[in-house]
Amino acid sequence: MPDATHSALDSAISVVPAEQFHGADGRAVRPCTPAGVTHRHLRMLDVHPGADVLDIGIGSGLSAALLAQLAGQGGHVTAVEIDPGLAERAEALYTEHGHQVGVVVGDGLLGHPPGAPYDRILVGTTPPAVPDAWLQQLKPYGVLLCGVRISDLPGAYGIGRITVDEQHRPHQVEVHHGGYTPMVASALPGNVTRVADGEHPEHVLTLLGVQDPSTAHSFLTALTHARHTEPSPAQGSDYFHLKNWLIATEPDGLLEATLDQGTGIGIGTGIGIGIGTGIGIGSLSKGGTGHAALVNDDHLIADRTGSPALEALTALVHNWRENGSPRTHQLPAGVRREGDSWRVRITAGASTGAA
Repeated sequence: MPDATHSALDSAISVVPAEQFHGADGRAVRPCTPAGVTHRHLRMLDVHPGADVLDIGIGSGLSAALLAQLAGQGGHVTAVEIDPGLAERAEALYTEHGHQVGVVVGDGLLGHPPGAPYDRILVGTTPPAVPDAWLQQLKPYGVLLCGVRISDLPGAYGIGRITVDEQHRPHQVEVHHGGYTPMVASALPGNVTRVADGEHPEHVLTLLGVQDPSTAHSFLTALTHARHTEPSPAQGSDYFHLKNWLIATEPDGLLEATLDQGTGIGIGTGIGIGIGTGIGIGSLSKGGTGHAALVNDDHLIADRTGSPALEALTALVHNWRENGSPRTHQLPAGVRREGDSWRVRITAGASTGAA
């Protein structure tokens, strides 16, 4: 991003301290996007003076106030929020501190057509899929930044940056690691098989693809009784980039599971999603016994030492490192239209573009 953009945002941050909206203890609004995350995403959005900007999901109100500083007197910022209480709180703070933001109570999934077209749209939540309405409300080569689902697995989130062309179709698509809370509670996708442990319902496994539930149960049982544990080969941010690379690679049997230690899968490769969750791949042996391996940013676990799943997982981690441990934003990203929305996906090969 140009140095001028960094300088402008640094100046805006000095004028709009997070404490105005988060409170002195940072807990005035919960859940609340950390200020550092908001700052990072605004750098990605690259707002210039005079810009018309739409901010969907007002949250604490911080992002729209910073956007108003970046857009300046010649620009205009509209914030849409479905919760009247949050909208009223943010509007009062804007008045108190002199931030020029227009607040609208409404369904952000529809955008805000009266103020369109916009140079930039920022969405601080994750929709089930990206509404085409948001792209239609951008100016040609305008930019949308929002939370996106990058797989049908439950924890597969990213931050999408989509630039549209003159026909308001996706022109450039990037996915960065991170994520926002879901905009709406979504139903379980039809392309996964989800099972839970009857005795420990907090232990859940989701297998990508429509499979026999007994297969998924076998993987879950193998992980529940795992006899092999070692430190995770990818920790901190490395773990999230490895996770997303596995999602992009999408080997057969890819799954996500929530256990005491993390996540795993049958005979194959896996990665986790935070503490107690993860994703992987697996299959059944001829005897019907599940083999599973799991990785998160703390642990790598498997049903046993020498497990075929452990070998497969180790090979995949090695492959990721041999390819330079690619960051999420380095993976090709594309979109696929489905009715009135767009599905965002990442791949480990050539960019998919728009379809």
